Amino acid sequence: MTRVLPTERCNRCRFWLEDMRDRDPNDTDWGFGSCRRRPPALVECIVRPLMPQLRYGQQEDPDMGPLDLVSATRFPATCSTDWCGEFQGPAA
Repeated sequence: MTRVLPTERCNRCRFWLEDMRDRDPNDTDWGFGSCRRRPPALVECIVRPLMPQLRYGQQEDPDMGPLDLVSATRFPATCSTDWCGEFQGPAA
């Protein structure tokens, strides 16, 4: 039985960036990548170790810089056959 895949899926979307390290050389329709439809989001399990424990009443940490936050952000990881519902084909 032949596998029929929908045409609206991540690897055909203009916002998807394939991770070439995880590419299957025998199947060009299979792989992993990141969705760039929206800005990267903070990932809590990465942010938590970077955040120092603040003293009671202290509202912000002067030692936490923007680079720490940038290193704790990620675009959503997706499989090539996933689909989020916001598919857009390649730009004309």
